[in-house]
Amino acid sequence: MGFLISALSFVVVLGIIIFVHEFGHLITAKAFGMRVFVFSFGFGKRLVGFKWGDTDCRVSAIPLGGYVKLEGEPDDLVSEDTSLRGDGNDFVSRPRWQRFLVYLAGPVMNAVLTFAVLVGLYRVGYEESGTMLQRPVIGAVEKGSPAEAAGLQAGDEIVAIDGTPQPTWNNAFYSIVIRPNAQVQVRVRRSGEERDVVVHSGAMPPENAGTIGVRPLTFVQDVTPGSAAEAAGVKAGDGIVRVGERSIAGVTDVIDAITANGAKAVVVHLYRDDRFVDLSVTPRDTGAGPKIGVSLGEKLVVQRYGFAGAAKAAARRSVEMAGQIFEVMGRLLTARISPKTMAGPLGIAQMSGEAARRGAQYWWSFVAFISINVGILNLFPLVPLDGGHLAILAVEGAARRDMSPLVKGWIMNAGAAVIFLLIGLVLLSDISKTPFVQRLLQ
Repeated sequence: MGFLISALSFVVVLGIIIFVHEFGHLITAKAFGMRVFVFSFGFGKRLVGFKWGDTDCRVSAIPLGGYVKLEGEPDDLVSEDTSLRGDGNDFVSRPRWQRFLVYLAGPVMNAVLTFAVLVGLYRVGYEESGTMLQRPVIGAVEKGSPAEAAGLQAGDEIVAIDGTPQPTWNNAFYSIVIRPNAQVQVRVRRSGEERDVVVHSGAMPPENAGTIGVRPLTFVQDVTPGSAAEAAGVKAGDGIVRVGERSIAGVTDVIDAITANGAKAVVVHLYRDDRFVDLSVTPRDTGAGPKIGVSLGEKLVVQRYGFAGAAKAAARRSVEMAGQIFEVMGRLLTARISPKTMAGPLGIAQMSGEAARRGAQYWWSFVAFISINVGILNLFPLVPLDGGHLAILAVEGAARRDMSPLVKGWIMNAGAAVIFLLIGLVLLSDISKTPFVQRLLQ
């Protein structure tokens, strides 16, 4: 059942994204008066469709993508109608700037889809992790971790990583994940003073994601009226660093520490308003073991705005995602991170299914994330990607003449070879992360 959900979700996600991408090409070409023969959702045999002027809008048998066929478009391998009618409405007879905009329209529409989805989510209420939106104050340092070796402590706030400010845990975790097996300069704030610490990060299998061994604070969400915690002065929003001598890396650590302590008074070390507070709390036995009367754990923060606020938040998030994608691509090309950190079709299908099981908001968030990834990756300067065609048009425009068909053919073949190689590497990486292969490698 899980496999079916993942497969179906993957097909629908891919279908929406490719449909919007190809629709961008279609509508821009039609706006310039170019003749479009085919607008297909899917590949292979035509199943159903209708005519829009000269365009056969169709659904085809294999729903893994789609395509647009323009009259006279070069390097076409999928369309049955490649004739030129000689009336000037074909693709190749149009000015380069028009052809440039037609190719660019696909990635632009992916960005528009991401923005539109995020606007909708922020309008109805976008749930995010309250902890991940907090300032990155370290709640626990794992034993034997790179952070411990570098001298980082609970209560240290991560201010910057390699010179880049880190306003939230979302930012900090991302900056750490993309720096596996590297020397990371971490600026921390401790007792009001800032200092730079060099941390030698590790890598977590199977993705080889970077890690330094730090965790966020475990926050008190609510305090029960009349409880031991209220009597001691514990407040909602306090971060629990230690209970007695036990460091706290999660909710279960608090429960285990209180249970082990029994009904005796224990000092709870808290982080509150940029300072540490020690409170003596005496748990009360309620018949189900000693309790102090607090609610702990993840708290969802709902961000809901009017249209203007939603558009601003969506634009900010879209730009942030685009910047992260470009940064990851740069690190991949310079071999500073492993290709194993990338997800291929199998990984995307798995994540798509997980998003579907978590609910509509998570699924649409996933659509927005994949859409902007597809748009940016399509700008990569390799034919047959849109970016490859854009690069050729840019070179031809600068030279004021067209490349020869032979040169274009070599460029096309080289680009296709590189793309097939990348697809193979990503698929191999996907397969290597499957539980079956992981068991074989152990």
